[in-house]
Amino acid sequence: MKRGALAICASLLLIGLVPGSTLAISTNNLDQWNDPAGLGHGASGAVNWAQTFTAGENGLLSGVDLYLALEGGGSLTASIEATSSGLPTGPTLASASGTVAASPGWVHFSFATPHSVVQGSMYAIVINPTGTGVWYGSTNTYTGGQAFEVGAPWTALADPADFGFRTYIDTVGTQLSWDKPQVTAAASTPLTLTATMTYANGVEANHYGAFLGLIPTWFTSTGLTCSDTAGKIVPADCTLVNFGNGFPNLIPSSTTGDIMTFTVTGTAHPTLADLGSTGLTGANACIYYSSLGFCSDGTANVQVVASGATPGPTEAATPPPTPGPTKAAAPPPTPGPTKAATPPPTSTGVGPSSDASGATIWFLPIGLIALFGGLLALFMGQRRRII
Repeated sequence: MKRGALAICASLLLIGLVPGSTLAISTNNLDQWNDPAGLGHGASGAVNWAQTFTAGENGLLSGVDLYLALEGGGSLTASIEATSSGLPTGPTLASASGTVAASPGWVHFSFATPHSVVQGSMYAIVINPTGTGVWYGSTNTYTGGQAFEVGAPWTALADPADFGFRTYIDTVGTQLSWDKPQVTAAASTPLTLTATMTYANGVEANHYGAFLGLIPTWFTSTGLTCSDTAGKIVPADCTLVNFGNGFPNLIPSSTTGDIMTFTVTGTAHPTLADLGSTGLTGANACIYYSSLGFCSDGTANVQVVASGATPGPTEAATPPPTPGPTKAAAPPPTPGPTKAATPPPTSTGVGPSSDASGATIWFLPIGLIALFGGLLALFMGQRRRII
């Protein structure tokens, strides 16, 4: 792999990084949601309304849908605020404008700069209609938050106790695996590396990155095959050079997310001096936006053993933690403490649904990026070019 690929890792210092061991199961980025049940709360003149919600996963909050009506139609701004003791407190973390019709319906608010949210933390969606508006909802059907109106300063509403809303959190995951757990020192062994990268995002994303940054010094790559569920990878771009440089700007994003699979074939030829060493391999996947990106990393190992050693279990990426709650796919039951529904299309604002939590992806601080970069620097200096 080209040493110049390390520059990609350096650029990630401005990007959030999550461990790839918790590979996303679905490319749907819908996180929390609540169905309106025909109950409306309206007012004339400027008044603040809010709906609090609890993030079901770590990632980037890229947009929200609200079920609204505005007399005469017009533009409205929705903001995301921090909360304290279950109440919106500010500051504004993200905001976007949307066009609201005179008749009630879903309105999508797309955040140009998505905001990083933490699983289990509470946030608030706040709007401030300047005319006669109505936000529709239901009676106490969402357990992760509450509908509010400005009072002193906020007053919880009873009917509707929860407004109709959806939140979209973008995530990305990386998993690596070798087809053999061990290779023999002083022998040549065919070896295959598979990288699976899952992207869950909406319309806000610009393009994807997929980067192979670590290869054992004793592994010589001979070929690469690429595939993805959304058909965004151009066959001519499927090269080891592009994989080593993160496919910058070559893979456009899909509004329904994507799952990419990269298979690197080659030969392992460790020497006796490599006996007992572990061939660390690393890669990461990124979702890029207009002003930032969001990445995950994954690792896999191959043990160098002596001739005749008993093969051990296949060693891939670090085992994932116990998964958190996942989005349910059953039709919504009668409103109660918990709900589930068939998720609507990603970040499009089409079709109602209920609240649920998404698959878990751990979001690590930027300091871990420096750690990953350090690993890259250490191992890149020890390995050969694979092309």
